Amino acid sequence: MYVKNNTPLALLMSLVVLSSCHMFDETKNKSNRTLNHPKTNRVLEYNGVKLQVLSESEFKKETRKDSLVSASDPRALRVLNNLPLHRGAPSIHKNQKDFTNNTESLLVGFPMGLVGEENVFGGVIIKVSDKENENLGTLKLTELPPLHVKTAVSFVEKFKPVLTLMGCFSECTEESELQSLISFPIKGLDLDTGMIIIDLASIGKELNLMALLDPEGEYTKLKSISSETVSVDFDMKTLLFDVQIKMIPLTSDPKDPGVKTTDFTVRWYLKLSSGFNSAFKARVPVNGVGFFTTERSLQPKINRFSITDSAVTENPVHYYIKNVPLEFRPSFIKALESWNKEFKSIIGKKLLSYEFIEPEDEELQNLTPGDIRYNIIEWDLLNKAGYGGLGPSVSNQFSGQIFSANVLIQGPTIVKIYQEWFGVSERARILLAEGRNHEANRLIKQFETSVEKEILEKRKGSFKLKLGQYLEMNIPAQRKELEDPIKKGHFEIVPEGISYEEYMKGYMTEILAHEIGHNLGLRHNFKGNLGAIDSQSEPGAVSRSVMEYLGRPYRHLNVIGAYDKMALAYGYKGVAPKHLNWYCTDEDQGTDAKTLPLKSPECSKSDATSDPFSFWESRLDRILDLMIERKSTSAPVWKVPEIKTVLHETITGLSAYALSAESTAESWTNFFGKHDRPEDKSLVKSYVLQRIKKKLCDPLLEEVILQKETPLAIKTAQDNLSELKADIVKKTKDFGLYKEEDFGCPEAP
Repeated sequence: MYVKNNTPLALLMSLVVLSSCHMFDETKNKSNRTLNHPKTNRVLEYNGVKLQVLSESEFKKETRKDSLVSASDPRALRVLNNLPLHRGAPSIHKNQKDFTNNTESLLVGFPMGLVGEENVFGGVIIKVSDKENENLGTLKLTELPPLHVKTAVSFVEKFKPVLTLMGCFSECTEESELQSLISFPIKGLDLDTGMIIIDLASIGKELNLMALLDPEGEYTKLKSISSETVSVDFDMKTLLFDVQIKMIPLTSDPKDPGVKTTDFTVRWYLKLSSGFNSAFKARVPVNGVGFFTTERSLQPKINRFSITDSAVTENPVHYYIKNVPLEFRPSFIKALESWNKEFKSIIGKKLLSYEFIEPEDEELQNLTPGDIRYNIIEWDLLNKAGYGGLGPSVSNQFSGQIFSANVLIQGPTIVKIYQEWFGVSERARILLAEGRNHEANRLIKQFETSVEKEILEKRKGSFKLKLGQYLEMNIPAQRKELEDPIKKGHFEIVPEGISYEEYMKGYMTEILAHEIGHNLGLRHNFKGNLGAIDSQSEPGAVSRSVMEYLGRPYRHLNVIGAYDKMALAYGYKGVAPKHLNWYCTDEDQGTDAKTLPLKSPECSKSDATSDPFSFWESRLDRILDLMIERKSTSAPVWKVPEIKTVLHETITGLSAYALSAESTAESWTNFFGKHDRPEDKSLVKSYVLQRIKKKLCDPLLEEVILQKETPLAIKTAQDNLSELKADIVKKTKDFGLYKEEDFGCPEAP
């Protein structure tokens, strides 16, 4: 029975699928190889390897023969007891004794020669059936970061053997003590071929991630009604199986045949460690450049792709690109080739290859983001989410070698928002040219508030997910390190002289280059804009890093910059960074009274231009314009609560200089020596107060207000200004920075 070839690779390639849920493609040598429930015994052949497929009834018949014996047979028990054993509890799950005896079990032949071998185990949510709910769409690509595991035989009871995965959960080394993670029931043994017959169906109930994630339905508003293994697949040294979880609304009756279900599909994988590149050399993080690092190892290593894959001499990292409209494909190609240009310079060859998968291609459905055998870029037509782009990758937790990466782009939502922005901007520009500022402001407000509402609705709630007691799941869409906000930058209209088509070419190039940067291992860099140049009308002028996040008026001009090249040179060639003050990332930002005094104000994901302090001053000017409408005699259309998010962001940006001057001023690169600023750091606190007061106490503000056309308009503007001042006083007071009396305006002479 099966294939009598004892090499490890051949053994894994001859995994015997005894019963499964999808049809095997006998005509093509494609990656996905899943098998259908057979009615009779049949033998298939793939690349010279024979696979025997049996139904449950055929399996029972075969056990009557000498070669295939049940797990409780004394001969099987003797063999199993001579394999690597685990004497402890068989898994971290509580109900492992309750293995379901399915009528149509999902049985796989696991080579005895691989028991005791090292593997990587993990799982990823690859599908969410609900196409409209942003909260649920955000769960796509949620993963169990890979664990290094060894396989061993355990016994639930004396005559109930299981195949157990044992691993280390955190701070791992090669010598770490291994704990049980999960167990698969052993149904029998094939003594002729050396196969352990394991049942993947039973584990489906144990791996109900949604029940673990949100047991009360507080986030999803759903409850689980079933969780089952629906398919098994293999490719070279990787075994995969899918668990589908069906959920219904909390108030629905599970017995109602007409109730609508929401399905989540989790793809679990077991990948032989020998499948990784043995020539890959781990690299530790250094100051000056930012890479994602391994999460489980005792000594973190930076995450990056291998450039020495022996199987591929050129372009070792291949991407499949799905669903991208024809009009944006040139931008995607430009983004990929811009990275290739840098790799050609640094390592002597291009790293990336790619192909667009057309809608009629039969492989389209098989190439699923989250399948660790592939690297996929997908223009997401299936799910909505609160991000613009998402670029997570999966890496070996001992070495940092990335073995799978994905990019999801919320293309339809992005196109909708930017088409609206250009339409509103065009009408607003016409109104401003005609001196109809009030109408222009009203138009911009309607757009901003509608987009703000839409984005906020996409980001309702957050959660943590644990598998068992020890393992925390990674939800990429909730990680600030991977965040790409759809909407960033407020109150602006489109930069003059640029068309929608021209802007979107640059924007799409930037968003994909940014997400590919994450795939390559790079983290955000919020000091990129400090390298901006005065003339900001050319690509590359707005930042020295594509890993920066800039507002709408800047993103179409952001490209791979000097910092990104320096980071690549270290990560992929080991060249030490020359500039140690070009980089900061998410956790380097100050956010409140505790962290702002300790963090550099030049590290902010919300600023722009090479002079952040001036940027925040101009932002405060814009807020004052909206609060009193300086160029209109009409009542302001904006109110303080409607701009509070931007106001607090602005006051935080200015206050950061006053709060941190004593501890961080020596590291500032773009504050001192400009305009009327002090040279002594001890004077920065009073200088910031002076600059804010100069704007709030400007006597021209009162003159503008008194020129409003009606008493109601005057009162509205005065109320806005008073409320604005009060909010600024409260915000700076909360920081422990200034007192209310510090903001008193001098009396007019």
